[in-house]
Amino acid sequence: MLTHAPWGAVPGLRHGFLDAADCAAAEWETVLARVGVRLPLVLPRQVHGTRVMSAVSAGPGPEADALASRTPGFLVGVVTADCMPVLLVDRRRRVVAAVHAGWRGTAAGVLEAAMEHLRAAFGARPADLEAAIGPAIAGCCYEVGAEVADAFRARTGDATAPAWTRRGSRRHLDLRIAARCLLEAAGVPSVAVLGPCTACGPGYHSYRRDGARTGRQLSFAGWE
Repeated sequence: MLTHAPWGAVPGLRHGFLDAADCAAAEWETVLARVGVRLPLVLPRQVHGTRVMSAVSAGPGPEADALASRTPGFLVGVVTADCMPVLLVDRRRRVVAAVHAGWRGTAAGVLEAAMEHLRAAFGARPADLEAAIGPAIAGCCYEVGAEVADAFRARTGDATAPAWTRRGSRRHLDLRIAARCLLEAAGVPSVAVLGPCTACGPGYHSYRRDGARTGRQLSFAGWE
């Protein structure tokens, strides 16, 4: 069980990136309790899109790929197994968001949609946010087709150029570098990238490496 907490001890903020290799997905709240986080959890029904929703209470999550909240007493989270988990926090307004970002969602604008939702719903501007990108597949293991590069280029131009490498005729994409480029371009001043590549780093679940039978990582944030 591996945990990363990018912002240390912020009063009232509970957050982290958690791998639970020994637990089933239905036991996340039990897993959280094991690491001392005893709050109910809301997870969206993820569909690799750009929909962002606010969560105001614990319970079944909506179909979305990002959840935001400033209501204390529960956590919002996403589960991943190579896709990126991205946490956004505005400490002054006590706002959090958890974003699920695979290549489709990132290329389509889920990160920008999450930031716009935080602005429209809570007044949180990109300059007020801190972002943390959790363990995800890296360029060393993520070979992609031309359609992926075309999708990014069509919406963002060359903004994610540092995330792309070539090995002969093959394209490789580092999703987390792409996300960092997009977040910084949007005006987020603090972007942390945590953990190794999920496909070749030990102790992480990876859909590309293990297929549909693999488990998931949990990323979460909320205010007590």
